[in-house]
Amino acid sequence: MQEKIKESSQEKKDSTKDLIIFSFLNEKKDSLVSLPVENEKINPKLATYAIINNKMTPIIYSATKPESEASNGRQTSFNFSNNGGDFFIIKEKINEGDFALLVNQKFIDDNKFLPFKKTEKETSHQTKTTLSNKYNRHITKSLTIAELNNQDEINLTLFEVKNDSALAVLSYLHNNQIITLDFPAKYDEMSTWRVDDGGIFDFENLQVLSIFQSGKSIKIATVFWGAEGYNLNFYESTAGVFKSIAEAYGYSAAQ
Repeated sequence: MQEKIKESSQEKKDSTKDLIIFSFLNEKKDSLVSLPVENEKINPKLATYAIINNKMTPIIYSATKPESEASNGRQTSFNFSNNGGDFFIIKEKINEGDFALLVNQKFIDDNKFLPFKKTEKETSHQTKTTLSNKYNRHITKSLTIAELNNQDEINLTLFEVKNDSALAVLSYLHNNQIITLDFPAKYDEMSTWRVDDGGIFDFENLQVLSIFQSGKSIKIATVFWGAEGYNLNFYESTAGVFKSIAEAYGYSAAQ
């Protein structure tokens, strides 16, 4: 009885805050399974929506299962049914997307979706100059990777290596304000930002999944691919920089 009271109290507490659970889809794109988050216990039944490619769709919690003995240890669609975690059914037809944020109604109420389109074009000279001056480094490559309906944009910039200091920066541009997310690393010709990346920052490996606004804060969900797996992050802007407020890792190395 005491345990039930504790669970009820925790459920009530969880329902009053924004819920964020990372997950990936199966091959048919009709189901989801959660990715593990260290040191965090979340009630999956509170998740009622999935955000896939910046679009919301209702979901239903179906079961929580341990990892199967037949699992190859990969968090991929091909090994979907063998994974351990919280499983959900997608109530609407989904045609594309590999990952999802599972959220509750409070998250939907608190965060406004910012529509965007993916692109790949040279960053404007003015923005490159601003970034170069901000970091006091020459730019090796810079691309606009997302354009928003409100004229905001997201750029990805790679700077020259200084000694053994490497740096890539994701920046969100709104009018004259730039919000930045730094990816500093020690240069290594084998592995710099990711294992076995050959010292190269591959722009295609860092993708924006969703963008939101809550008050004056911008929030973005990203996936960062590597040779052995992928990192999912949910960032929130604070004082001109993005800070990770939730993250998860999936192992996906080819066998």
